[in-house]
Amino acid sequence: MKILVPTDLSDNAKNAINFAKAYAKFNDASITLLYAYYAVYDFAAQAQEIITAIEKDASKALKMEVNDNKEGFQIDYKIVQGTVATAVSAAIMEGEYDMIIMGTQGASGIKKNLIGSNTATVIKESEVPVIAVPKGSSFSTVVDITVAVELTKEDEKLFKKLVRLTESFNFPYSVLHIESEESFDKAISFKGLESYLKETYPDCSFEFIKVKEKNFDRGIDLYLKDHPNTFMVMLSKDKTFFEFLFNKSHSMELAYHTHVPLLVIK
Repeated sequence: MKILVPTDLSDNAKNAINFAKAYAKFNDASITLLYAYYAVYDFAAQAQEIITAIEKDASKALKMEVNDNKEGFQIDYKIVQGTVATAVSAAIMEGEYDMIIMGTQGASGIKKNLIGSNTATVIKESEVPVIAVPKGSSFSTVVDITVAVELTKEDEKLFKKLVRLTESFNFPYSVLHIESEESFDKAISFKGLESYLKETYPDCSFEFIKVKEKNFDRGIDLYLKDHPNTFMVMLSKDKTFFEFLFNKSHSMELAYHTHVPLLVIK
């Protein structure tokens, strides 16, 4: 596995790098740190001077991260001109990486800063899984994995990806559904999903949880208050995934509330 970690050299980006290093240890992965910059200058004569200064400072900081690797896995870096989203998209389109891990912006993490941030754009455009790491969250505090399901057109391929990407952690899984109203169809779907996962992945530990709450937002809030050390997973089932952000679908409302690491699988 090859992991791409965009960084702006901030403390929050450093936190995401540490998360990526911890993830890499479990998955025999290599890491590439990506620093993308957009040089702004008044005169063409200033261009080379500014570019040289930016790349020199970035290279120094990135080399420190590379040299700080004591785990033995491969880690390198790239410095490119352009926006973060453009640089990441180009790397993914070339088929170089299997996963992206990056930090969210600000103290409130995903809740207030996902929309309009580099992270949001990457999630929207990426064809590979993305882990968004909020400020202050750490891999070392994770004790389980929570998979939020809507019970509408669940995709078997996404569950296979979920297990492939996370089974090496040996964490138990909690499959979560916020039940706004009683529904026979969704009750049957939930039972069917339980049977499928237990039969297909007998070596994994699954717990199936329903939170009865008419307001989905409140249901997620209540769950996360009781599970502050979980690793949240969202399954993107179709191309309209990012539109959910603006339509306030239940699936994406989850992103606004979480202060925990968030894995988006497509």
